[in-house]
Amino acid sequence: MSSAKNPALERLAGTLGHPRLSPLRFGPVLLRSNGPGVFELLHVEDASTDPTRLAVVEVDALAVLATNDRQGRFRPNKASPDLVAGWICRPRDPESLGEALESLLPGGLSDWYAALDPALGVVSYREFADRQTGMYRNIASLSDPEACEVARACCDVRFCLRRRLWPVGEIGVDAAASKSDAPCLEPCALLLELARRAHRMSQEERSTLHLGETDLASIAVALDTAIAHPPSDLREGDLSNPAHPRRLLLLREKLLPWLPAPVRGKGE
Repeated sequence: MSSAKNPALERLAGTLGHPRLSPLRFGPVLLRSNGPGVFELLHVEDASTDPTRLAVVEVDALAVLATNDRQGRFRPNKASPDLVAGWICRPRDPESLGEALESLLPGGLSDWYAALDPALGVVSYREFADRQTGMYRNIASLSDPEACEVARACCDVRFCLRRRLWPVGEIGVDAAASKSDAPCLEPCALLLELARRAHRMSQEERSTLHLGETDLASIAVALDTAIAHPPSDLREGDLSNPAHPRRLLLLREKLLPWLPAPVRGKGE
């Protein structure tokens, strides 16, 4: 990768060298400059940690570091916050900086550069859903409120640190401060699968339950606990598992209109 031939990399290096624009957060990764042409990458959780207490990782080892989470499980979404912490990488030049970032967050640099253009080509949920075929073709049948529930459940900051720029229903886009500077320009494969399951669940036979506020509050607390503490052997990409945090959060979204005020926002 050559900085002279890569305007995105040139722009990134220049941004990191600007004191008012640096540091940048790309998902769980913090990018900062420690002097002219001196770059550092580390976990956002280690921003205030003395660098001498962090393990030095070379650029060519970052892809392996980003493969599994802290429990050793595969990370299909490299923007998830469960990246291993406690390390620092110091690329020797802008080219190595680009290689490092691509290893930690594939496509992050190109998406960030594209999002600088006001006319960027974001793909809305409706556009994305309408072009699906086969087993996913029915996700276009989700109503706007149902699609919003799916987006809130799948793109929650607890699961993904890319800032959503694609529109869905009446939900506004994510602010960089709430997630990171790494944009999401269109729905991902995890959202696609969650939307498919949401559509299937919407076709199931309905039951009628009569629950009081106390019961609903208990359900909300139980869901929040299960979302925060998923099974240790759960794979992030296994949305067939009813214990998957995204599925539990989707259920919570469906219950939201009926939850008592004291627990309504506790899951956020």
